[in-house]
Amino acid sequence: MEAANHSTTRDEYAHAFQQGDEQALAYFYHEFHPVLSLYAHRWVEDRFTAEEIASEALVKTWKMHWKLDSYGAIRAYLYKVVQRDSIAYIRKEKKRTAMHQQSQPSQSISDTPFDHVVRSEVYRIIHTALKDLSPANRKVIVMHYLEGKTTGQIARELKLHRSTVNTQKTKGLAALRKSLLRPMLILFYLIVKIFFPFS
Repeated sequence: MEAANHSTTRDEYAHAFQQGDEQALAYFYHEFHPVLSLYAHRWVEDRFTAEEIASEALVKTWKMHWKLDSYGAIRAYLYKVVQRDSIAYIRKEKKRTAMHQQSQPSQSISDTPFDHVVRSEVYRIIHTALKDLSPANRKVIVMHYLEGKTTGQIARELKLHRSTVNTQKTKGLAALRKSLLRPMLILFYLIVKIFFPFS
């Protein structure tokens, strides 16, 4: 029953979004901005830029609200815009700085719609798991694994001892593994059922 109510709420917000309701825009911003920032960070590797791309994607999607008639359509459009704008940002940066050519963005252009769905679910699961961590553990995990900072850099920025950073990282990873195990197994099971229905 709880799942049905949650689905109904999403559908109602999606309908309100299509009608131009700003409260629905606030709902989708809260729902998607953090995970879209993580998604953009996959390409741009800069947290501030990734958050800007995510915010801009929500603005662009809002401008097209009348065309999007479901929660799934809104989600798909958001991820499409973030991917497109992230790749465009990298190409612009490469041209501006004359850096060596990077292959990762061009490989991702050929992603299928199914790739988008699976990736968006993975990012949603990770984002949900991160929210369940303690603030201290979450901060260290994000800085180390998403921002690529070393233990020493984290210790200096947070004014902590290196051993404290390592402890928080260890505790955070243990908590993440525990909370991610079941949803990731379910996702894997669904993928297997889709591609190997007789297995």
